[in-house]
Amino acid sequence: MPFLKVERKASGTYLRILESYRNEVGKPTSRVLHSLGKVADYTPEQLRSIGIRLYELGGGQVKALLEGHVEEKARYCYGYAQVYGKVMKHYGLDDMLKRIERKHKLQFDLYNAVLLMLLERLRDPASKRSNFCNQLDYAGIEPVGLQHLYRSLDKLADYSKLVQQHIFQTGRNLFNQQLDVVFYDVTTLYFESEVEQPDTLRQKGFSKDGKIGNTQILFCMMIDQHKQPVGYRIFKGDTFEGHTFEKALEDLKQEFSIDKVIVVADRGMLSKHNIALTTAQGYEFILGERIKSLPAVIQQQLLNRDAYRQEWIYQGHDDQPVRIQYRLIQHEAKTIIATYSEKRAAKDRHDREEKLQIAKELLQQPSLLKKKAARYFLKQQGTEKYCLDEEKIARQEKYDGILAITTNNTTLSVTEILENYKQLYKIEHTFRSFKGHLETRPMFHWTDKRIEGHICLCYIAYTLLNYVLLKANHKKPVFTEATLRRLLDHMQVSLLQHNNKEVYLRSMPQPEQAALQQAIGLRPLPPLLPSSQLPSYM
Repeated sequence: MPFLKVERKASGTYLRILESYRNEVGKPTSRVLHSLGKVADYTPEQLRSIGIRLYELGGGQVKALLEGHVEEKARYCYGYAQVYGKVMKHYGLDDMLKRIERKHKLQFDLYNAVLLMLLERLRDPASKRSNFCNQLDYAGIEPVGLQHLYRSLDKLADYSKLVQQHIFQTGRNLFNQQLDVVFYDVTTLYFESEVEQPDTLRQKGFSKDGKIGNTQILFCMMIDQHKQPVGYRIFKGDTFEGHTFEKALEDLKQEFSIDKVIVVADRGMLSKHNIALTTAQGYEFILGERIKSLPAVIQQQLLNRDAYRQEWIYQGHDDQPVRIQYRLIQHEAKTIIATYSEKRAAKDRHDREEKLQIAKELLQQPSLLKKKAARYFLKQQGTEKYCLDEEKIARQEKYDGILAITTNNTTLSVTEILENYKQLYKIEHTFRSFKGHLETRPMFHWTDKRIEGHICLCYIAYTLLNYVLLKANHKKPVFTEATLRRLLDHMQVSLLQHNNKEVYLRSMPQPEQAALQQAIGLRPLPPLLPSSQLPSYM
């Protein structure tokens, strides 16, 4: 049976774990299982922590060790501040915010205010007033005033480009030594308001969220193959998405000093102007092609299904093989890769049938059709009469399952180009994180500066979240955004008044907690520790 032995020698007192056993002749003896070294090598707190941990592993309740008067004074969540505070240090954002604070001689802790808003955004997104009210929920956060939260947003707006550059350079060093592909896309973020103001970001426009009538902004983002952010820009809500592409290319060259890269984007970015700009900047492109905008002779080639003789098979998201047939067409100094998929054809048919079903319902209410008849394959006959546009439906059916990609790249294989284009879903997932998990919209800020600060804050939050998921899921999938949030919610400490001292009692660790802390490079909290020692673990 194992036991702890204290051996006192001239050189000091030693701790050893021994095991009792009977030797070959049946005589009781012992052997050393592990030597813990000198007692003098440990502080009293470390010895107590080891003892408490062993007691806990033996099934004992740590509270039983607290003799005398014990009262819980408060309970805090420490997981968010410990994990995301560590990532802030990885990116050097703590030092950067402190430099900004010193430069402007701010009378409040800028890093602490930004960290609070980030933790709230990552835990349970809410208003800045709610952030102020919830600050006592977190261990490791110093008190901050409500006005300081708003002023912090203004500073984030002023330094948003510096934040992006800092994140990009650090992320590139951490994950991707060679940036060769950049994914670009645009989405809209709406406000709970219909009020437009001239010459401001808040404008009405085409909403990708279906929020007709609401003011919005355009949010444009670039990421790499790991979904690590490269940069973002925001535009007025009435800006056409294709017009944002020029600014993205300029930023790649000037702000991020990227000389050679393949830009992957959807068909919304395709125009002769954008293609010329990409080539002029020295970049290559893989863009979705607008099939119906191509010359008739090219469209006829695309519709000739017998010419799709080459094949590419990949594993779909459901782990089922997806079969893609393709052909190559040269057009205007670029290569068009036309693809056909039975799976995509089935989806196209399904989507059209849904619209036709809606069309039949809308035909009963003609007054609702004035602005969206064409969207549902309807055409107007007279003032208030509509009918199905059979010719348009027939034309649409011809393109079922066909998708075309255009590129000026001559070094990648066709399947590599297709694989890169297929990965555009990653930026769609990124936008989903912004809109869903981080609840970037609806927005309630009125001034451009506050809007820009809010977007910068959400951008940092996404960076921290993606970093943690990349590190924690490096070898195998462990966490999703939701399961990570649940785990961090359970990482709590209770502040106890034990006689005349304050101590923290840590909650029982969840099974994945140690793996997460190890992946991020964190020390786990001991079960019981003096209040003065908590900051050293954060």
